[in-house]
Amino acid sequence: MQRRDLDGWADALGVRNDEDASGELHKLMGRLLASQDRVRTVARSLSRAPKDDVRASLATALGRLDLAVVAVDQALRGFAGHERG
Repeated sequence: MQRRDLDGWADALGVRNDEDASGELHKLMGRLLASQDRVRTVARSLSRAPKDDVRASLATALGRLDLAVVAVDQALRGFAGHERG
């Protein structure tokens, strides 16, 4: 990950150093993973819902959460391998 990308993450997180950024990203990752679990639980309970649009919306939500997890993971890896101060 490039320095400007890490700077953007740090700015968005409201932090100034890698350690604080990693801490905030870990918190965010925890919330994302908990959200994935909640959506999966709801999807299982509604797996026999008569309306396809409900199942499709849940699948879309889960897909977007998956993408967010990947993005946060990449940012965490970037901060772990980079010294910004």
